[in-house]
Amino acid sequence: MEKPLDWAVCSVNARIVSLQSACLLPPAHQRHVRVFLPIIWHDLACGVQRAFADRGHDTLVFDWQRHQRALDREQLEARMIETARAFRPDLAFCQFQAPDVISEAFPLALREQNCFAVHWCGDVRAPLPAWYLRLAPYFAVTSFSNGPDCDAVRAAGCRSEFLQIGVDDRLYHPPHPESERSGVVFIGNNWLNFYPEGRNRIRTVQALAAALGGDFRVYGQGWSGLVPSRSYGGILRQPADAEVYRSARIAVGWEHFRRAGYASDRLLRATACGCTVVQRHYDGIDQDHPHVIAVETVEELVQATCAVLQQGDAGSGLNNAHGTLTNHTWLRRVKQIETWLS
Repeated sequence: MEKPLDWAVCSVNARIVSLQSACLLPPAHQRHVRVFLPIIWHDLACGVQRAFADRGHDTLVFDWQRHQRALDREQLEARMIETARAFRPDLAFCQFQAPDVISEAFPLALREQNCFAVHWCGDVRAPLPAWYLRLAPYFAVTSFSNGPDCDAVRAAGCRSEFLQIGVDDRLYHPPHPESERSGVVFIGNNWLNFYPEGRNRIRTVQALAAALGGDFRVYGQGWSGLVPSRSYGGILRQPADAEVYRSARIAVGWEHFRRAGYASDRLLRATACGCTVVQRHYDGIDQDHPHVIAVETVEELVQATCAVLQQGDAGSGLNNAHGTLTNHTWLRRVKQIETWLS
């Protein structure tokens, strides 16, 4: 695997709080550990739990969003603490991505059990909410899938690690070699101008629909009426998108944020399924996905997509699948997390 960017390397020169030094454990790859998973639970999250289990670890998932429907914040946090105390985890991999789910009490309760607690965000919250920084001293690691947020936590004197989102290789993989593939797809929602790159995402989709006609289809919320009906495939739930990617020749991507290291997991799903991918460039894409066609502008994206349709992809789709299924699965991410415990 290519050497990661400098900001993605664990080189913490800032103060490490007592919580972080108190929770050091023997290397996880040398023993089985008990892993508590209070994460956002959905069809794709099964891959996270399975990856820890495949590494030989005992796991317990806490679906906090389901409990949130019946409990207030204090009750929810108390239930999580009670569950963790009964399970006695060595490692907690936590994903909240929303304010007012936990307070300092939850990571402190994990600390009392000598549990190495990781607080991870696989998306972008811009600007970085203050509650992430407020809770960072109480977690062993605060982790993000983009570089600038890692830098912000380190600047506050706490340990942060870059952890890109992973892909579930049981759901996302290439089709049979003799399968027919055709057309261009874009999968993603349209939130208008709510996000920084929202307008350029709209321009991308509309330009592709105009240039490619029936060879292009977009899936997601907010596109009805913005493209011809023949180009709109409707709302697509995961993991049903796997079949769309496996049947498409090209997948295109334009993220709502442009940040070092950050790419939506749609990029991983498309490459894992063997698509040729044309994607908006971000710092790190050349190392992460050397066979993805990275562009700077909407016009370049349309031109590159049309060129691939006319001239072929020289095997980049199969190279994409090999690279992603080798380097970007959840199993690979779990192995990375294990190194943090050393």
